[in-house]
Amino acid sequence: MCGLAALIEPGRRFPKALLAKMERDLHHRGPDSGGTLSEAGVALVFRRLAILDPTPGADQPMTDPSGRYTLVFNGEIYNYRAVRKALEDAGVELRTDGDSEAILLGYATWGEGVLDRLEGMFAFVILDREKNTLIAARDPFGIKPLYLARHGKFVGLASEMRPLLRLVPAEPDPAALAELLTFNWAAGRLSNLKHIERVPGGTVLTVSLADGAVAERRFCDPLDTFTPDPSIDAARAETLAADAIEASVTAHLASDVGYTVQLSGGVDSSLITAIASARTPGRLASFGVALDNPAHDESRWRAQVVERYDIDHSEIAMTGADFAEALPRAVRHMEGPSPHLGCVMLMRLCDEIAKTSKVVLTGEGADELFGGYSRYGDWKKLAWQERLARMLPTGLLPVRSPFLGIKRMAGKDAAVYGSVTHDVSAMHRAFPELVPAPGAREAVSARFGDFRARLHGVDQINYLESLLMRQDKMAMAASVEARVPFVHLPLARVVNAIPRAITTPGGVTKPLLKKIAAPYLPKDLLHRRKVGLTLPAQDWLRDAAGLGRYLDDVAAPNARLAAFTDPKRLRQAVEDFRAGGRAGAPDVMRLVNVECWLRSLPSAPVNAEAA
Repeated sequence: MCGLAALIEPGRRFPKALLAKMERDLHHRGPDSGGTLSEAGVALVFRRLAILDPTPGADQPMTDPSGRYTLVFNGEIYNYRAVRKALEDAGVELRTDGDSEAILLGYATWGEGVLDRLEGMFAFVILDREKNTLIAARDPFGIKPLYLARHGKFVGLASEMRPLLRLVPAEPDPAALAELLTFNWAAGRLSNLKHIERVPGGTVLTVSLADGAVAERRFCDPLDTFTPDPSIDAARAETLAADAIEASVTAHLASDVGYTVQLSGGVDSSLITAIASARTPGRLASFGVALDNPAHDESRWRAQVVERYDIDHSEIAMTGADFAEALPRAVRHMEGPSPHLGCVMLMRLCDEIAKTSKVVLTGEGADELFGGYSRYGDWKKLAWQERLARMLPTGLLPVRSPFLGIKRMAGKDAAVYGSVTHDVSAMHRAFPELVPAPGAREAVSARFGDFRARLHGVDQINYLESLLMRQDKMAMAASVEARVPFVHLPLARVVNAIPRAITTPGGVTKPLLKKIAAPYLPKDLLHRRKVGLTLPAQDWLRDAAGLGRYLDDVAAPNARLAAFTDPKRLRQAVEDFRAGGRAGAPDVMRLVNVECWLRSLPSAPVNAEAA
């Protein structure tokens, strides 16, 4: 896990002082080593977190023996040994023992065909001096971030937006802001800022150093794995998925510096812990966050797993005061509003993990792959509400059950809005100019006719990326690499080929995964109600000295959100909350979250030459 930046502008020589500051911007992503490269029209910046072959010989930027190619790479290639073996069989001599050189020499040998051989998480840039181009690619699921900036003649790529903001202005994007207020995450290419976009997962870019032109190609689309095989029955599905999960967890243990586990107490991380413990020499270490609120604390479930597998476990306490103190830092590293309030928990967890480890395995991705959210249990109801909302005059329906769900889906895609739990209409009344237009989520949903495929598609492509980015950025804030064994293309190919009647029958959540996990986990843990890093935010907001102090920022005359609505609406929302709440009021935690991000942005663009 590392951090990179690549700068392109025809005829320009990027100053060393600028590159040094960009390297410092990325230092938290790779404190072990770093380096820069500057040539006419192009520059590379890199920071390394050394995990595979941590010797200096594997440092970057890395140039091949011919001098034609130079690589900067963020991520891990879990099948790197197989790629190295194929290169050696082709007569290629390798000088290191890691995965970076496998990418570099793989590209030199097979060109973009190397992308079809890589299994893992990655974002990399390769400078090709002979073709006078720069190649950049991001892994299929978008586990590793990669941002693209275009401003005038300048083109930039980076693992985070922070270094790019030394060359482009930090202007909030209203299209992204509309999605942030509704979904907590701006999907697709939206980065939250104008002039900067996210490179889609599974995409390779070719940038001409002669004129800065950018060409784009999709080399892998995870949605292409949505090919249910009717010949797979329940027994075979269980065997196939169980084998694929074990293979993925085992692959994700590759490390020359060890690893630990992020143990929440849910099925997903507990299953990873169980499998990893059997493959770990000595005692596996794990970490969990203990909350001072019994309704949200999951420590008793973690204790069952710790005892069963003799785990070396650490509990990290977090209070509402701790959350309030850490929120601005989490938002700053997230480079946007926290897409899930659990971001602060994860950052605090990784702060502790970093004291003893560089690598942590997490359970992200299992819900999207196996149907773990309540919307998968209720998919028939959601589909029915969507159909009726299209057929009936929803404005005339009574404002009471069972019509509320139908009214809520009026003019909306239920596969998209089924994940939204707050009162969207209240937020849209508060920000009438910031109602999201159909975007990346709806585009994914439109690819499928089956409602369950629509749910899984939106979640695996759009919702999941928000979870992956929070894992990456909260872990990287502490210089820790987060790995996600459930987000692995070989596993997705297996699970997405299983008929939906087996993975997502309705009425229950994750039935297949729970069958697979049954031999590993206690029955009461397996079938308990999902909590999932939820927090008592509404209670904490009532502490004026803690999280509640951020309400003052929302209601203040200089509120950044006031640029997008009538300030009276913001003050009213805060007053209503402090008075005990009011039906039809916007979610104030969401307002606090967005306001905190807007206040974190630079107030003026940086002068590039003086940077």
